[in-house]
Amino acid sequence: MRKSLANWLDDRAGLRSGLRSFEEETIPGGARWRYVSGSALASIFLIQAFTGLMMMTAYSPSSSTAWGSVFYIEKEMWMGWFIRGLHHFGAQTLMVLLLLHFLQVLWAGAYRAPRELNWWIGLALAGLILAFSHTGYQLPWDQKGYWATKVVTNIMGGAPVAGPYLKTVVVGGSEYGNQTVTRFYGLHVGVLPVLMFLGLGAHFALRRRHGFTTPRVAVDPNAPRETYWPDQTYRNLLVVTAILGVMIALVIRHGGAPLDAPADPSSSDYPARPEWFFRFLFQMLKYFPGHLEWVGSIAIPGALFLTMAALPILDKIAPSKVVHFLACCLVFVLVGGAGFLTLESFREDAANPEFQAARAKADQARQRALFLASSPKVGVPPEGASYLMRLDPPTRGGAILEKNCLVCHRFDGEGDEKWSAPDLKNFGTFAWVRGLLEQPDSDDYFGRTPECDGMIEWKRSSKLNAEELDQVADFVASFAKIPPDITVDEWLDTPGVVEHPGNELFQQDCGTCHRIDGYTEGGMRDAPDLFAWGSPQWISRMIRRPSSPVLYGYLEDDQRMPASPPDEMTDNDLKTIVRYLMNDYPMPDEVAVEPEEAAIRP
Repeated sequence: MRKSLANWLDDRAGLRSGLRSFEEETIPGGARWRYVSGSALASIFLIQAFTGLMMMTAYSPSSSTAWGSVFYIEKEMWMGWFIRGLHHFGAQTLMVLLLLHFLQVLWAGAYRAPRELNWWIGLALAGLILAFSHTGYQLPWDQKGYWATKVVTNIMGGAPVAGPYLKTVVVGGSEYGNQTVTRFYGLHVGVLPVLMFLGLGAHFALRRRHGFTTPRVAVDPNAPRETYWPDQTYRNLLVVTAILGVMIALVIRHGGAPLDAPADPSSSDYPARPEWFFRFLFQMLKYFPGHLEWVGSIAIPGALFLTMAALPILDKIAPSKVVHFLACCLVFVLVGGAGFLTLESFREDAANPEFQAARAKADQARQRALFLASSPKVGVPPEGASYLMRLDPPTRGGAILEKNCLVCHRFDGEGDEKWSAPDLKNFGTFAWVRGLLEQPDSDDYFGRTPECDGMIEWKRSSKLNAEELDQVADFVASFAKIPPDITVDEWLDTPGVVEHPGNELFQQDCGTCHRIDGYTEGGMRDAPDLFAWGSPQWISRMIRRPSSPVLYGYLEDDQRMPASPPDEMTDNDLKTIVRYLMNDYPMPDEVAVEPEEAAIRP
């Protein structure tokens, strides 16, 4: 039965005759290790196709869902981290194998007749592999992919004549967004694979037609006859297995592929860098600034590509050995130069403190994004991954605080050297109030704010001991928990308020200046109303209307904190900075990932 089925398949598909052709294909000079690069390159590409197909089952190509779907692949999808990691390191392996294969066929003179067409197809396939790389690492729509894509498309747009039009087509308009993701995705999983498989089929068919390039050294006619199967196939399989083993080791070592924070077009300080195999081009562009950038990114690589494509023609009109010698010298010098530029790029970054600071900031944002997306309290917002950091108090709130407030205020010791207002770290907490009551003239409180010296004057005459100060501080810190829809009378009726040991002390010592309607008289000194002090509603009112009569309206205009109306600070930003000041956000117990490196999965 089994034999009959095999005969039927062979009769219909010619499987045996196809396999037999490999057994009959003689390799001039015998099987060689240097012939494995082409087969290894094709094999790794097939692994790329398989892992890419697996990720397509979970990936969602849009600017709002791409990052979240990649995070799902990394954290939720079974073996997703391994599949994506294999795809990531497979792309880098392709680049190494592409270079080795190119050098091998150039050294062998495989551009000569009758292999001219296959040489040109090989160059086209090399271009497709580069295109796969450019379109692929943009798809997670993280910071790295976004800014790298912007750099590449801006370079493309700088090309003479057709550059701006080509950029518009690739980006999908003038703005980077959904159209950009979908177009790159369509190229990466639709157009490029079709062209690649067609090119590989033609490349393989022509290689089978013309065979391996005859070695330049004399072949011993008495040497044993070696065929593609099993002699060369054994070498191919052994090398591919070794390469795959190295890739798997890298995946396990790095815990998969890196995923940066979600793309943020407003973070112009992100230290954008290409993958290591494009670093030489990045470094070379530094020698072609401004409007000459296209020379280093398009003209020079294009000229080199055209020179390689012209080798079969040059071989016919000039001495073959001279053409081969000059071509090899040119390519090996360029490869050496590219290696030097790559090392120089990494060296400059290592010695650049600004880059290191920006890289550290980006790593912190990456760690924060991964933590928030993993947190049951947060997760990826339905609006899209870009809101993950936009709604995060330490990230967005910290940035707003630094921009709007830290010229006058300080936060945990950070701020302008000439600060003139209290440190806002732990504002509204027992610790903050207790420090104020203990030493109001400290630079962390009102020591640099002479117009607000009421507390300093109170301290000189206060008779409260340490225990009583603790009670007052605890009572005042409880104000931050007062709900926004409660009145003073309702608050006083709340169990535990009137009975609090700090209640009477507050009325006696604080109530003489601070007026709370229906509770304390105030009036001895100008001072803000402390009802619900430190609560979200009090802080929000202080940011929106610091000149309110119940706050600091008694100060002169040049002494008051500037207001932040909705046209300067959105309601979402206001809510975010309030949460940041109140420490109302989740934090990991400990940092679980190192910069540029995820934790190894079990």
